[in-house]
Amino acid sequence: MPVKPTIYLALVDDHKLFREGITSLIEMVCNHCSILFEAGNGIELQKKLHTDHQPDIILMDITMPGMDGYASMEWLHENFPLIKVLVVTMVEQEESVVRMLRLGATGYLAKDVEPAELKEALSSIMTKGYYYSNFINGKSVRSILNK
Repeated sequence: MPVKPTIYLALVDDHKLFREGITSLIEMVCNHCSILFEAGNGIELQKKLHTDHQPDIILMDITMPGMDGYASMEWLHENFPLIKVLVVTMVEQEESVVRMLRLGATGYLAKDVEPAELKEALSSIMTKGYYYSNFINGKSVRSILNK
């Protein structure tokens, strides 16, 4: 049986308890995932992200002090455009979803999803390059990105 390649992840969220919880969930649903680093906001992300070993996917919140998810996405898009970003947040307003997708996010999850959806999102991003949940599909992704 072929061995799955390791998926390298980074967590960017200002709540340490959430980062610890999502780490446990990731270990539960993805035995070939490895957390490279954690950051409390975009400023810490900039300090920890290096060109020699980058995450495949960054799981990032929107609402963070110092440098929020929007500014972090802009910076990532300019400096590390190949890194995929899965937004994991409590913010579910359509404007926020649209803005993050336009900035280059490859997926969007609410923090209250089931572990199986997290697993599906990580797998989809690695295989298809994106993950559109039912929430995003209900907003008609093409119309969101084409406006």
